[in-house]
Amino acid sequence: MAGRTKTVSDMIADVRSVLDEENNAAIDTNTDILPALNRAQDYAANVLSRQYESPLLTYTDIDLVSGQRDYDIPKDALEERLEKIEAKQGNRFWPLTRVSYRDIGAFETDSLSLIPSYYTIISDKFRLVPGPNGNYQIRVWYLKDPLPLVLPQGRVTYTSAADNFLLVDSVGDDLTTETDNLNSYVNVVDGRTGVVKGSFQIKTIADTKITFKTIPSRTEVLGQTISTDMTTLADLITPDDYICTISGNCIPFLKKPTSNFIIQYAVAELTRKLGGASDMEERVKKDLEEQVERSWVGRETTLRVHMSNNKWSKFRRRFWR
Repeated sequence: MAGRTKTVSDMIADVRSVLDEENNAAIDTNTDILPALNRAQDYAANVLSRQYESPLLTYTDIDLVSGQRDYDIPKDALEERLEKIEAKQGNRFWPLTRVSYRDIGAFETDSLSLIPSYYTIISDKFRLVPGPNGNYQIRVWYLKDPLPLVLPQGRVTYTSAADNFLLVDSVGDDLTTETDNLNSYVNVVDGRTGVVKGSFQIKTIADTKITFKTIPSRTEVLGQTISTDMTTLADLITPDDYICTISGNCIPFLKKPTSNFIIQYAVAELTRKLGGASDMEERVKKDLEEQVERSWVGRETTLRVHMSNNKWSKFRRRFWR
């Protein structure tokens, strides 16, 4: 993100600035503003998923088991949707065709295949047809559901990966060392991109020094893998990264104009809560929503014309008389 880093605290300040409410006690940060911002983020993610999916697009490799047909959809998939599945054989990827559950019976068989040809979605799983007869990987493309927005609990000022600790400018009130408390688990977030670099369990907090456990109580919390060693991270933690509770992200993953839309959406909701006229706020929100929908404008298109009609097959050409 170019320019200054915008945290969730900054977004909350922007909301209060636009609301300009006379009594700050009328709107609570945790019970009013944060939920409104998260509803706005959910709405924005839905708009992007229909209009310009690239900011949310990601993939994961899944190891197949010979004879196993059903596999879990990634837990962080937006609305449990899949965009594409490819089977990997050697250095080639072979796309699988998605079919409706209404038609899948026509393709199912007890026999197995080197490469499945089809897949269908069943609840929170997808089924490969025919089933694989070997152990290899498939690549699953999907849209990543953004983590909920939460307050930052400190900006990193110094790191010691070898000793598994970091220093922050100030320690947030939500952090704890109580093992059975979820707030003892934290995400460390890239201060510019909002990408979660790693998740840890807090061992001790001494002034502004936070030391992480090398043997955490749990290996996974809320879908996040808990790391044991800062030196093993693919993207090392650096000054100006942020720390927040495991339940979310303190740096908005969706940048301008989407972040502006999220703020204005929250303003429109809270204006109604305060009993004010929200007509103007709704019009501004609508304008920003149109900006979000047009985020793809000016970018290289990936649309292609496909010859779906058999009269235009690749082997014949029609001539005008």
